[in-house]
Amino acid sequence: MLPKGEHVKTVFTDPVTGLLSANPSGSILFMECSTIETATSIELNKLAKSAGHRFVDAPVSGGPNGANAGTLTFMIGGSTDLFDEIRPLAEAMGKKESIFHCGDAGAGLATKQINNYLSAVSMIGTSEAFNMGRLYGLNPKVLASVINVSTGRCYNSSEQNPVKGVTPTSAAARDFEGGFSMELCMGVLEQTMALRRQIGAKSLLSDVVMNAFHEAAQDERCKGKDYRSFYRWFADI
Repeated sequence: MLPKGEHVKTVFTDPVTGLLSANPSGSILFMECSTIETATSIELNKLAKSAGHRFVDAPVSGGPNGANAGTLTFMIGGSTDLFDEIRPLAEAMGKKESIFHCGDAGAGLATKQINNYLSAVSMIGTSEAFNMGRLYGLNPKVLASVINVSTGRCYNSSEQNPVKGVTPTSAAARDFEGGFSMELCMGVLEQTMALRRQIGAKSLLSDVVMNAFHEAAQDERCKGKDYRSFYRWFADI
């Protein structure tokens, strides 16, 4: 997996070292798991087809914990035949029930981008809620226990709670080192905004999300850290 579309494009199209410059005896099935722009992925899909190969976009969700446990979620874009062909490989790295055929070429990436946008919205809400609890003097573990069996529950309140000491396996437990970095998060959010503009989707929260995360990404408490370090910036701690 590579961080940006330009990197993936180089890996595929470099005239000397690119994957598409090889001359194999048969057709190759490429499973591209980077989270990049849908337009770049669709372009690479067309180039692969013209060279006699097959290509699916297959971004993942689950982070380092999911990768280590072999429980990643795969969002796959491509024909039904290609999905059936790629599924056994995806199941070797993810849960069988979390391997999804999202649609034609590009649909896996669109799904991933929308998911990450919603996760960012959730992170803002989770930060607001737990900061309110902190300022009132509530025990964050008790607050989380209530929220996580109630209507406010979300992945960022349970498995990845940003308050240190609440979730033993969260990014907060390791001081937000490693994981899905703030910079990578911003990259995916920008891709999602491009997708939103492309399809003309109405949004009430996109400006709030982008402005908040942009400011947090410039903060020394968040730079290079897992994106859930957003809580540090928001709560000013």
